[in-house]
Amino acid sequence: MKFGIGQPLTRVEDSRLLTGNGLYNDDISFENQAYMYVLRSPHANAKILDINLSETLGTSGLLKIINWKDIKELSINNMRTTFLVKNRDGNEMIDTPRHILAKNNVRYVGDPILAIIAESLEIAESVAENIVINYEEYESVTNISNAIKNNIISVRDEVSNNTCFDWELGDKENTLKEINSSTHKINIQLINNRLVPNPMECRSTIGIYDENNDEYTLYCSSQGVHSLKRKLSSILNVNENKVHVITKDVGGGFGMKIFNYPEYILSLAASNIVRRPVKWKASRTESFLSDIHGRDHFSKATLGIDKNFKFKALMVETLANMGAYMSDFAVFIPTYAGTGMLTGCYDIKKAYANVKGVYTNTSPTDAYRGAGRPEASYLIERLVDKSAKELGISPIKIREINLIDKSQMPYRTALGHTYDSGDFKKNLRDAVNVSQLNKFENRRKESLEKGYLRGIGVSTYIEACGGGGPEFANVSVGKNGNITVKIGTQSNGQGHETSYGQIVSEILGVDISLIQVVQGNSKEIEKGSGTGGSRSTPVGGSALKVATENLIKKIKILLSEKFSINPLSIYYNQGTFNFNDKSLTLAEISNLFSSYNAHLEEDGIWTPIQGTFTYPNGTHICELEINKETGKVSILAYYVVDDFGKVINPLLLEGQVHGGIVQGIGQALFEETLYDENGQLISGSLMDYAIPRASDVPNFSFSYNEIFCKNNLLGVKGAGEAGAIGAPPAVINAVCNALNIAHVDMPAKPEKLWKIINEKKD
Repeated sequence: MKFGIGQPLTRVEDSRLLTGNGLYNDDISFENQAYMYVLRSPHANAKILDINLSETLGTSGLLKIINWKDIKELSINNMRTTFLVKNRDGNEMIDTPRHILAKNNVRYVGDPILAIIAESLEIAESVAENIVINYEEYESVTNISNAIKNNIISVRDEVSNNTCFDWELGDKENTLKEINSSTHKINIQLINNRLVPNPMECRSTIGIYDENNDEYTLYCSSQGVHSLKRKLSSILNVNENKVHVITKDVGGGFGMKIFNYPEYILSLAASNIVRRPVKWKASRTESFLSDIHGRDHFSKATLGIDKNFKFKALMVETLANMGAYMSDFAVFIPTYAGTGMLTGCYDIKKAYANVKGVYTNTSPTDAYRGAGRPEASYLIERLVDKSAKELGISPIKIREINLIDKSQMPYRTALGHTYDSGDFKKNLRDAVNVSQLNKFENRRKESLEKGYLRGIGVSTYIEACGGGGPEFANVSVGKNGNITVKIGTQSNGQGHETSYGQIVSEILGVDISLIQVVQGNSKEIEKGSGTGGSRSTPVGGSALKVATENLIKKIKILLSEKFSINPLSIYYNQGTFNFNDKSLTLAEISNLFSSYNAHLEEDGIWTPIQGTFTYPNGTHICELEINKETGKVSILAYYVVDDFGKVINPLLLEGQVHGGIVQGIGQALFEETLYDENGQLISGSLMDYAIPRASDVPNFSFSYNEIFCKNNLLGVKGAGEAGAIGAPPAVINAVCNALNIAHVDMPAKPEKLWKIINEKKD
């Protein structure tokens, strides 16, 4: 079909977004709207001794200064994480709630203390400058390795040694046995650097309290309104039907906009207190301080290998930085989400991992594009490359020996996942061929003659995604034959209006211009689980398929009842229902039944089978040069061969992969979140925190193998996170290859590489 599944359509939403006709949260304003400014802690670890507001008294335009007592008087609960695990000793981990506003202590720079409500943002900011807070400062700790040492600074008194959980997965006894009996034991320790998400659109909210109906409405930039609605109602201590969440266009999320934040509660509480709509928006610097960060792991791992270079067992120990508070899914990310994927695409029979969650005086961490899977992929792919170097075998050959063969599918891993489909070896072969790896040494010599060190790096990856809760879709027909889709996911840049439109166009056989997609309104859309973990098309698309097919069935039944015919004698094709000598379009049918109050709409729900996921996979190859005089890295070529199952739109797919690769390159070469010894964020702006630019990346070579997923109705596997998973190890493997070294931690900045080059000279 012209507009159906598999067609490379340009995004239908782009004409609106690129001409300034998008509607982002900060574009929305209400009559009689007030403004909120959040006063934050300048200290990483301190006790609040007193707050002096005398200089603010009588300030024109000041409406209210809200503190923790005001929040308590509204019977608002503390924030809690949504996921807890059992420690390896069998005990439940200790839950440590978070105050919406700091009560007695602040635990990181940026911790909210007061919410200032005024007639304008400028007034609120000026009031903040006149507030004097006296603190008793304490020492702080930001490094996870230091945080777990005995007698070090305590971030949370509820736990010992700042360890909030001590969790394990796998078969420890037999894994140790296999490693100890292995011919070769390869060790690695590495850092997965902390990242600031930095979406183009900073977070913002408008909170509205309707005192007549005792209802709250939150406008915010999110990745799913229904999960926020549930969290907000629980914290506000009201029934879910008293809370509504609305999200319009979203300028990027990368995971960090699916969580609940103190500012969301504050804007609603403030509206209740001042009885006016209250608007808040973060500046870019405020976003650096207050947005949920990603990654920040320190890991040690050992891979046991036999005399034939076959992997036998893997053992991993990881410290995961939680920051000062546990965010919504913070515990899930380094445990089940990431650790379960540590064996990657390899046939490793035994594996064991121990993960400790650690509190530090830093911003909380949680899911960031890939959410645990990049951390796992980076560890195993660096370990595999280091193994190849130490054993004197090529990185390609060691992978060919150990990759799971397609004949082994479905394959159950040592850590509990069951891969339903995939041909990992074909992806590798295709990537090797397209990159002309066999001619690389000639290219290396040419670079060396010009004063550059050339390297090439390969990584294979696999991720588990497309899971989570059920997804809901509703499809209806209007009088003019237009189709309205309501669905519980939320686009934050992926192109849902296009991909969902193509699914409906394929099934109904109608022009995509007739299809409107509605997301992000908990009043209009009954339920949903939101967007995250590359689940929108695998789960949301499956729900949409069910709803669209249910609509066709319903119309056939209505026609059979009206015309007294067997519904099996009615045929649907390309937008028309055919029976006897009649042929009726969707518009004609809609008008026909409008007088009967028969609504031409149907729902669809799709729930992933518990414990099953989709498993996108592929191979990345990065080729780069390093300037011997400066240490600067230039990526010359980048090749990726992926398997995303059935492809809905090749053009959208490639765009998602490109974006993910760029973010992965950013982590590998540029991005680094740094705190000083006092817990101050010293990479707190785009002047100090480097993100990749267009000039830092090459044109990408992208191709794919369609091996259909067996765990959803469309055969799709999801693609939004894949590039960010495969890229970091491919880039660092290439850097290590160029420098002929065993390992270098991310980010591989010029100064770091320059030092390595000059040390090797000595």
